[in-house]
Amino acid sequence: MTFQCYAHADNTREYIITSDAPRINSYDFMVVIACAGCVYFLGPTFTSYAVIALLIVSRIIVKLFMVTEETILVIRDVGAQVKTVYLGGRSTSRFIDRSKISDIIINEAITMMHIRVYLAIIVEGEDKMVVVFQHLLPRLNVLLQAYHGARSIIFNEKDHSDVPLEFS
Repeated sequence: MTFQCYAHADNTREYIITSDAPRINSYDFMVVIACAGCVYFLGPTFTSYAVIALLIVSRIIVKLFMVTEETILVIRDVGAQVKTVYLGGRSTSRFIDRSKISDIIINEAITMMHIRVYLAIIVEGEDKMVVVFQHLLPRLNVLLQAYHGARSIIFNEKDHSDVPLEFS
């Protein structure tokens, strides 16, 4: 995972998390082996081709929802934009007006197996928080830099982050 911070101006900052995960992984090789095994054991029949098509289509669908990049762009007196970019190039964005931002927090989610730390924006009038970097879930030191930088821009606070701006 790669983290980058860009200060476009004194009143604007952008934090980008990029996934370094390989686009083709061991699951893709397992699908190829399963397809070859299907043709070998079932022969060139309609059933084997249907199974192969099902495996390939399911793998493509999984790849289309694979997140490659997540971004938060904060602009003083304007608000914040949270953006997610998927493997196929599709992206989703959400803009949160400054007047609607109640707070920016770092929170913990505790499950049976994991404790996840995440950055969230509390929006006035909404029941749910907007989780920033919700798919890639960077480490705490990355979240702290984004947290301090976003708060310094949105709430005009002093930026207390003293970690480097770029690291992997």
